[in-house]
Amino acid sequence: MAAKEKFNCIVIDDEYLARKLLADYISKIPQFNLVDSFDSPMAAINAISNGEVDVIFTDIEMPDMSGMDFIKNLTVPQGPLIVFVTAYPQYAVQGFEVNAVEYLLKPVSFPRFVKAVNKIITILNYKEKFKEMELPGGKPKVPEVSAEDTKNFIIVKSDRRMVKLLYDDILYIEGALEYVTFHTQTAKYMGLFSLRKLEQELPSERFMRIHKSYIVALDKIKEINGNLVKVGEHTISVSKTMKPKLLSYFAGKK
Repeated sequence: MAAKEKFNCIVIDDEYLARKLLADYISKIPQFNLVDSFDSPMAAINAISNGEVDVIFTDIEMPDMSGMDFIKNLTVPQGPLIVFVTAYPQYAVQGFEVNAVEYLLKPVSFPRFVKAVNKIITILNYKEKFKEMELPGGKPKVPEVSAEDTKNFIIVKSDRRMVKLLYDDILYIEGALEYVTFHTQTAKYMGLFSLRKLEQELPSERFMRIHKSYIVALDKIKEINGNLVKVGEHTISVSKTMKPKLLSYFAGKK
């Protein structure tokens, strides 16, 4: 399967100037193709239903149906990535609850748009590469390993490679949609996993889910300061609900 030359995008916003600005930004991204722009979610249904849209840039506050409700009810196999573009920061949490990959506040500057695009293209490229690695029937090619072998490492399919990643080398794991990034001292590896499944698969005596977006290697934690955890040279967040469990572990009460 050849690499995809351009990713198809649509814009949904009831404000003409907002649609025009995003269309202009998208036209400057060589990897993006603007299929169309729409003034309401309902007008975009036909364009999305054919399954060829890769990214949806949508406003939230719109007259007939909010962008949030539209995305919650969107049922498209291999659904497109969602980017909310809105003037209302209070919707940010809801946006990430429906797996939006980015949340842009109006007025959106071009540098901020490019930052979001870099993230989006990285995810889309990995989606394409994982498609190439699938066997007939949609099952990924996974090397055979014995149960004993999996005790101290995990196999990560990253950038067309099969990486044997030792538990000892993992600092923390960061989740984004159905993808996660394994952070080590010297490199990062992006793979197709869910944090929930990894939480069950990884040994609980070595790894802990401390946030909806993070699993941390317990022996790599250097410092806990408020709701921040220092892992190696990185600083990540611990949620209020998980912090007591983390502190109990270090107090020897786990």
